Amino acid sequence: MNKKLNLNIFLLALGAFVTGTAEFVVSGILEIISVDLDITIALAGQLITVYSLSYAIGALVLVMLTATFERKKVLLYSIFTFILGNIIACFSYDYALLMISRVIMAMSGGLYIVVATNYAAQISTPEKRGGAIATVITGFTVSLVLGVPIGTYLAAYVDWRYIFLIIAFITVLILYFLYKRLPWIKGNTPLPFKQQIQIIKDKRLFTGLLTTVFWILGYTMVFAYISPLLGTTAGLSIEMISVVLFVLGTFAFIGSRFGGYAVDKWGPNRTISISLFIHAMALFSLTFTTQSTIGVFITVMVWGAATWTTTPAKQFYLITLKPDSSETILSFNTALMNVGMTLGAAFGGIIIQYISILYLSWISGLFVVLALIFITCSFHLNKIKSTNVHIDN
Repeated sequence: MNKKLNLNIFLLALGAFVTGTAEFVVSGILEIISVDLDITIALAGQLITVYSLSYAIGALVLVMLTATFERKKVLLYSIFTFILGNIIACFSYDYALLMISRVIMAMSGGLYIVVATNYAAQISTPEKRGGAIATVITGFTVSLVLGVPIGTYLAAYVDWRYIFLIIAFITVLILYFLYKRLPWIKGNTPLPFKQQIQIIKDKRLFTGLLTTVFWILGYTMVFAYISPLLGTTAGLSIEMISVVLFVLGTFAFIGSRFGGYAVDKWGPNRTISISLFIHAMALFSLTFTTQSTIGVFITVMVWGAATWTTTPAKQFYLITLKPDSSETILSFNTALMNVGMTLGAAFGGIIIQYISILYLSWISGLFVVLALIFITCSFHLNKIKSTNVHIDN
């Protein structure tokens, strides 16, 4: 990959970073927002839920509706709309307007991440596509590492609304450089809306997408409640838990980068299978390693790296199943990721409330094992189809 291409993909990744930051930064300033707008923390938390659901709509419905449009225009308009959403958030002095801004940011962000991921794959050489996809995903995962702590830090010194103004300003610069540098790419072959929906009737793709749901569901069940989990089982302080989260984010970053390398080096099948297996084992181990602070850190390192190694490999695999419908497939995958995140947070809450937080990690591990079973089925079905095609030829 030459330097010009590397820079273009890096710009796409920066766009993913700002959209991810806008999503996760609210987690760190929920209490500040609730006090400022005179609402409960539970109601403020719905800003996160609505964002996830709207993100899924943007990644699915909007991608389908814009499938035939010139891709650069879709990319630029989506990120321009995202900027408007942040500006509205900056002037949100009541809950309803802030909620509207979250919907606008999420839908445009969901559209952007799908188009940007596919864009990176299309402008790369075939042997580097896994790495290109991983770079864009890395931009999103870095927002997990930096978005919440930076936003929380800024909120201690300035009005929380200015955080969104800063995001808008940075995104304007990204928009300018994307407009100047990105090549133009034609839209996909026109497909009726019903036909786009019918794509998932392919059993290989259907089982692959179910993998996405259960993989992220298992991850989110623990991630969403990791603070009370470690506080209860490991007796860690808030300060130590924040360090654990930083380490988790750092190794998530490493995993997303390694995933791109691994899929180019060893292929998606081996990369996905091994990373999901290690992911499940890490969650099962967490039940026992919470007795030791060092054990917690080692487990979290392995867990974070394995989880996000899966992401670029799985997206690459899904694209190879139906290359002509790559954006539609990525939109389904991104939408289902957000559905899985919503379900993971909900199921985790039920377990904590009605069973015990002590059971959280190994129950999460069972969901990841289920994901491994579904992806194995997908691999098997794909192998059968490839064999039949080879025989027919």
